Amino acid sequence: MKTTYQLDSVPASGIIIILEGALMRVMFDITHREPVEEDGHIGPDNLYDVDIVDVNGRSKGDVISAIVNDRYTPDQVQALIANYALATDPDSDITEDKRHEYREEYQAYQDCRSEAKQVAALVVLELEDM
Repeated sequence: MKTTYQLDSVPASGIIIILEGALMRVMFDITHREPVEEDGHIGPDNLYDVDIVDVNGRSKGDVISAIVNDRYTPDQVQALIANYALATDPDSDITEDKRHEYREEYQAYQDCRSEAKQVAALVVLELEDM
């Protein structure tokens, strides 16, 4: 989930981990938000847009699943895979525009999975140092 946080600093890794019992809250893709002027007042300079997921577990796979499942429901994943199968079937009767659309949607899903794997690898390293 994308949200805004007030942070005093951002670690060099770009990952913030908060352990809350069995739950692990992971913040990543942290980008500074420029202060906004409103009614003659300038807002705080320590606002950041972050992606945040709650992870049940501590393994790399747990983190990957949490990130991917935050962005895609199981129904969406099923549709992406089915549509991709149609797009790659030379005998399907879908239009070239649809074929292109389905391939792009599937690629976005794969990009999400790749990002999730990168974040998960950093989380595992951070956990080793905690």
